[in-house]
Amino acid sequence: MFPNPILQLIVSHLSLPDKLRASRVSRKWYYNCTDPYLYQHVVFQDLEFKKLLSAMQHIVRVRPRIRTITIEGCYSHFIQNTVVPVQFSNQPPSRPLLFTQIRSLQPARRRQEYLKHGFELHDQFSDVLSLLLDIAQSTLYTIKIQNCDLDFEMTELFCTIARYAHSLTSFYYVNNGDKGLHSSGLLQAIVSGSPKMRHFRGLHAGMNDAVLMTMARHWPLLESLSLCSLKSKEASELIGLINEDGRELRGASPTGTISNRAFWELLTKCQRLRTLEVHDLACITNHDLALYNSLRDHREMKSRKTSKYHPYTCNERKTKVWMDEPGASLRNLLVTKYVTTPLSTPGFVEILRLFPNLTRFEYATNFYTFNNQFEGVTPDMFEAERSAVAAIMETRPLVYHGQWHEPITTEQRLMAGMTSRSS
Repeated sequence: MFPNPILQLIVSHLSLPDKLRASRVSRKWYYNCTDPYLYQHVVFQDLEFKKLLSAMQHIVRVRPRIRTITIEGCYSHFIQNTVVPVQFSNQPPSRPLLFTQIRSLQPARRRQEYLKHGFELHDQFSDVLSLLLDIAQSTLYTIKIQNCDLDFEMTELFCTIARYAHSLTSFYYVNNGDKGLHSSGLLQAIVSGSPKMRHFRGLHAGMNDAVLMTMARHWPLLESLSLCSLKSKEASELIGLINEDGRELRGASPTGTISNRAFWELLTKCQRLRTLEVHDLACITNHDLALYNSLRDHREMKSRKTSKYHPYTCNERKTKVWMDEPGASLRNLLVTKYVTTPLSTPGFVEILRLFPNLTRFEYATNFYTFNNQFEGVTPDMFEAERSAVAAIMETRPLVYHGQWHEPITTEQRLMAGMTSRSS
């Protein structure tokens, strides 16, 4: 029995749960709803955990040649509604117990609570996802996981991606209620195992110098990237100075930060990078940006000195090849500053010089960033700095979004409390 083209066209516009229900109408509808051609782009949207597993198992039975997988807005009633008691070591027996949501516990304690409640959906998700990616490992090029509340840290999601995603070109892991992948070693395995990667978006706690250096070596086609250093410290606290071309670059630190040496290596090697998001990186300061520009100028002077000598006049290119310079390919830039040293007017000038072809620039910070980092900063000084930066951006042909009045973050409240206690 062959699929009916008209019926198949109608079925192609149905969501995945509706396709499952329509396949039970008759044998003819079953053949049309289980045609592998309909499942090249799989979308699991707004599904409860059990329904998500059921839909994934259905896809495994169909065995299609999947090109993209999107898991968006999925949730678990058990994870959202379960609270567990918290017992302190010095708490007297007569005091009533305190309760907290299960997602707020540490990973080891969460695993114990899931086992205690007999919650095994995380293991089932890992098994089904492994089968799904095994089927699609030669054709899959995009995975998007965003806005989910499923506690993926309890699954083998990233291990499965590192094993099967050889042909992956895009990976989005955004806003899933966690800090992404904590293991830098597993992040390196994903980077080295997916040489065709072009888009890598999402914030991961395991991001450090080693991962960034691996990206620079294995991802020459990279076009968009999100970076954060969740353990970030100030550049003055980094160790391991490295001297390169007569200029000081700070090397990797055991704290898990991203140094200016690794960031410069990324700009140098990934010359197709068009979109970059940097969230609270300690290597994005006025001093570091000036250092990147001086390194680029030194590199340009060195290439001029080693250029081939032409004894006769020849028609040389009068237009400079901008795309060969680090940072010249970048078109979209997002910088956030909350717990690391914020940028001032000289830093913005250096950014425009480092990325001369920017078409869109977003900067997010607040007054508490300046107040926690510097002494004697007043709101009037903060507003004057914001106005000066806006005046500079108005002279450039780009779209600038300056979000200077963002709400205070939890980390900033902790820093302010520590500062007040120490003083």
